[in-house]
Amino acid sequence: MSHINKNLDELSQGDKGKEKKKKSVDKRAKSLRFFSIGSVIFIIAILLVVNLLFDSIFSGKLSWDLSSMQVNSISDVSKGIVSKMNKDVEIVGLFELTKDAEKNYADFVPVLNDYAAKSNGHITVRYVDPVKYPSIITELDPNNTISPTAGSFVVKCGDKIKLINPSDCFTYDEQTYYKTGSYVATSNNVEYNFTGAISAVTSDVITKVYFTTNHKESTHVQLNTLLSNNGMEVADISTVEITAIPDDCSLLIIDDPLEDVSTSDISLLTDYLGKGGKLIVISGYESANLTFPNLNEVLHTMNLNISNSRISENDMKYRIQATSGYMGYADVPVGTFAPAAYSKALLLADMRAISVFDNPKSYIATEPVITSSASALLEANGDSTQTGAAGVQNIAMYSANAGGKAKSEAVVIGTTYLTSDEYIGQYSLNDQNVAFFSSIALKLTGTANTVQVEVKQVPNYTFTSAPTANTQGIWSIVLIVVLPMTFIIIGVVIYKKRKNM
Repeated sequence: MSHINKNLDELSQGDKGKEKKKKSVDKRAKSLRFFSIGSVIFIIAILLVVNLLFDSIFSGKLSWDLSSMQVNSISDVSKGIVSKMNKDVEIVGLFELTKDAEKNYADFVPVLNDYAAKSNGHITVRYVDPVKYPSIITELDPNNTISPTAGSFVVKCGDKIKLINPSDCFTYDEQTYYKTGSYVATSNNVEYNFTGAISAVTSDVITKVYFTTNHKESTHVQLNTLLSNNGMEVADISTVEITAIPDDCSLLIIDDPLEDVSTSDISLLTDYLGKGGKLIVISGYESANLTFPNLNEVLHTMNLNISNSRISENDMKYRIQATSGYMGYADVPVGTFAPAAYSKALLLADMRAISVFDNPKSYIATEPVITSSASALLEANGDSTQTGAAGVQNIAMYSANAGGKAKSEAVVIGTTYLTSDEYIGQYSLNDQNVAFFSSIALKLTGTANTVQVEVKQVPNYTFTSAPTANTQGIWSIVLIVVLPMTFIIIGVVIYKKRKNM
């Protein structure tokens, strides 16, 4: 009997030991739980304090642009330009910077903040709603020279101002627009435009470029951007309303006219060239009916001629399409605009031949600027059955005439593939064709290009082939049903195992 009691006492002592050990384990688990929770709260508090201190000390000084195209910050080129500024520039956005506006102008606000942060205090940015404060328009543009509107930006330094419209800060795929009516951006030109505007308003040199407008010329929105961001002021001019080209004209451009200049324009343009004027004429091959006898009379003083022959590329290495020679590559020979020759450097289409006129004066020098391969053919009046001998054809030519009061210069380009809004919209301002035209304009005006900011290409996320309906259905089931159920089952299994431990 005593033996049984002794065993019971031992069992009772064992149970008490287990109970005591269990309480000790529970107490330790509870302590660990409180310690874990307390540690997490403590770490979060430290992070909040550090974040507040870091933001108050380094806000605006340190930032990281994690966007794929670095569109939220300025490039090293722009940093170099604004960091060396010694003039104050103000950028004014003509809208109220609400949360919605900040979303709508997400491509602008971070970049402008970066300009201000990197300029050593020389650039300030503010936003003013012209509807609430209409006096801001007069304040920015007292002489009504740029006519800013709500939603646009004004870059101002002293009396010099530049207008930037948001729509001009992107290039769009013209083909997509024609086919679908929707705008698909191909490049982001925000930094390109603002750095160009800042350089222009802070420059002490004024280079004025005029585009003629009364001969059914092409639009030149993209060229405006290109030239403006090379420090030039761009304006339109009608030769009907003037008796002389303005004295401040550094370069006159006749951009793809669809009708000839008038007889009164002949003396106007020859007088301009006789005084040392600089002229660019662009004329792609539109049709056999489009001829320029009056304009040619002007160009003959420069020993150049716009022919009525279309160029057909006959070298298969230069052709884009095997069955047609009207679109292909072209060469840039060494000369005034190229320190070295470049083979197949440009992509051109609808090329008109530019020739030397029979005016062999010793003081007039001509040279080719863009040429075909040695196998190209000339089609008289655009007729493919009327071809001459194969040979190198001139697609663009340059002339310098030293026989007047000052040396005059002219470049005649027989294609629109360097300048048209459609081409630049599709291939961007970074394209080699556009860069080559820019070098021509800079050379003629004697302007140094200090703004080498590249536009930022917009990635094309278009799928080459869309998934079928069955494939889409399968993926929907996997993502909506299978994956969540898998995680739930795994969670239940782990819970039961841990519960039985």
